[in-house]
Amino acid sequence: MAKNTDAKAELPILKIGKLDAAKRQLETAIRLWLFSGEPVSIHTLAAAAHQVLHDFGKRRGVPSILRDSQNIRPEYEKRVHELFYRYETFFKHANKDPDALLEFKPGATEVFILDAVLTYENLTREAVPIFTTFKAWMFIQKPELMKEEQGEKIIQIIKNCGGNPLHIPKTEFFTRLQSILMKQRID
Repeated sequence: MAKNTDAKAELPILKIGKLDAAKRQLETAIRLWLFSGEPVSIHTLAAAAHQVLHDFGKRRGVPSILRDSQNIRPEYEKRVHELFYRYETFFKHANKDPDALLEFKPGATEVFILDAVLTYENLTREAVPIFTTFKAWMFIQKPELMKEEQGEKIIQIIKNCGGNPLHIPKTEFFTRLQSILMKQRID
């Protein structure tokens, strides 16, 4: 029997849960970020994953640092909320301000990715190599964002990478560390 080469041939159906969708979005956002991809797309993917993980965390008592901070004074909560979500909202909606312009700071995306990674790990207890590598990179570049106990685990991982990580381009750092982490999973 001949294969169906019709352009309308049925594509496979993926059955995806919400946590899996968030993981996939986050992995893709990190890969795009790693290769200095399009910053609006990276932020949109990261923010979408972050929202799903926040919703899951809220139901399971696992807070997100950005969306659930208990350290913000009540009178500033609305302002902080607007600061965190203005990019996300701007990139997804045009119903109120279709002609508006935004000054976007792509560096903010790294914080969304980091918080989403930490929330995902707290929810699932799964060690995803690309997430671990992203945390290691952030620890090197912005150590003030990480707690001491996270830093100690990451320092051990970084030592396995070889060379001074401050002087390794992020793509090379990711390649080296991913190789080490994947090998550890296989062994």
